[in-house]
Amino acid sequence: MTEGIRSRPGQGPGATLARRSPCGMSPRRDSLGHDRDLKIAIFVATLAFLAVLANRVHADPLDAIVRARLAPSLPAGLEVARVYLPAGLASLDTAPEAVAIELPRELRAGRPSVKLTVRGHRSAWVPVAIAAAVDVAIAQRALAAGDVIAAGDVAIEHRAIADVAPAPAAALIGATVTTAIAAGAPIGARDVALPPPLARGTQVAIDLRRGAVHIRGTGTLELSARPGEPASARLAATKIVVHGTLVAPATLVVGDLP
Repeated sequence: MTEGIRSRPGQGPGATLARRSPCGMSPRRDSLGHDRDLKIAIFVATLAFLAVLANRVHADPLDAIVRARLAPSLPAGLEVARVYLPAGLASLDTAPEAVAIELPRELRAGRPSVKLTVRGHRSAWVPVAIAAAVDVAIAQRALAAGDVIAAGDVAIEHRAIADVAPAPAAALIGATVTTAIAAGAPIGARDVALPPPLARGTQVAIDLRRGAVHIRGTGTLELSARPGEPASARLAATKIVVHGTLVAPATLVVGDLP
């Protein structure tokens, strides 16, 4: 018998075998399997990247998480002024669900401690300062020693503060900075030297405000006073003495403060 294996026209007897890989799989099938493995690897890597990105998106500063957890338990009028985080946790950003806090039976003004547990870290007792919210001047830019405070350098906010006695907010315009103040920091009484008081008899602008009624005039101070303090002045036109608050540079506001 000499028939052997028949080949297609134009092909040698070994042509069919040449299209097979050594392991018996055609090159086309081998390429498809490689593409599938590559797509799976890319898909898994994408999922891992999205998981890392999601953790970053939902991570919050630990200080903010502690404040948010305490807020619903605080008595009316009190706020968290400061959270004294240990050095190892102070700069930590994490997901809120990774944080557990145990509160004391009652929160009141002062410096109680809360038990703080962050996933992956040891539990710690963390003091928190709780105080009543007050009007406080906040630096709107970094102020260096020697700077004279202008109106645009400060903003009045109603918040709780700790470890600093606030400077009289209404008296700060024209004050001289004695200790450098960071932008966003409350301005303390020890951080500034207030301007000298205006002497008795100094001419001042008088701004009378009663709701929608707004009248301007001039007068002279009855007694020396510093901006931000209560003061009295005698109107130049009627000689009537009015009482209000002296604001910088030399204006007595009678009635509603702006």
